[in-house]
Amino acid sequence: MLTGWRKARARRAAAAARKRAFEADANAGARLAEHFPDEIWPPLHSVVAGYFAIRDEIDPRPLMETFHCEQVRLALPCVTGPDQPLVFRSWSPGDELVKGAFAISEPRASAPEVRPSLVLLPLLAFDGAGRRLGYGAGFYDRTIEVLRGLGPVTTVGLAYEAQRLKRVPTASHDAALDWIVTEQGAYRTGA
Repeated sequence: MLTGWRKARARRAAAAARKRAFEADANAGARLAEHFPDEIWPPLHSVVAGYFAIRDEIDPRPLMETFHCEQVRLALPCVTGPDQPLVFRSWSPGDELVKGAFAISEPRASAPEVRPSLVLLPLLAFDGAGRRLGYGAGFYDRTIEVLRGLGPVTTVGLAYEAQRLKRVPTASHDAALDWIVTEQGAYRTGA
């Protein structure tokens, strides 16, 4: 129970820091590609799962569009139900989207389901060990566990530098990330 209280407190502080960072630099997402590490840059025709930013999340679309121009296949997450892992459906810039769970834009159910080798994901806070604080529903934790069970996958949290904490409170089910990329740099983690 103590971890839940710590997470709730950390979420409030991280959300406030992210909001301030967004208000100071709403276009920070345009600099993510500058800092994205060459060693995990996706190869031709690989599948990268991204997301559409909501509220004051850092916007990954400029990075995703860069990948698309380099002939990388893109996908977006879809919520299939409570306590379920996400599925990823094929998406290209310009494709029509529909409102899914939590009013988040996602591809139509008719879009092909794909398995990404690189997953870009939003977060509220991160630390140097790759621990990520999300919104608390566990969708990405379940999804990362499933994807890692199927084969190699690289997980990359995208954030503002201001979202970094000394230590993110975690529970045993929380999946650590491989990398964090911000508008100021990239960090390989211990995942």
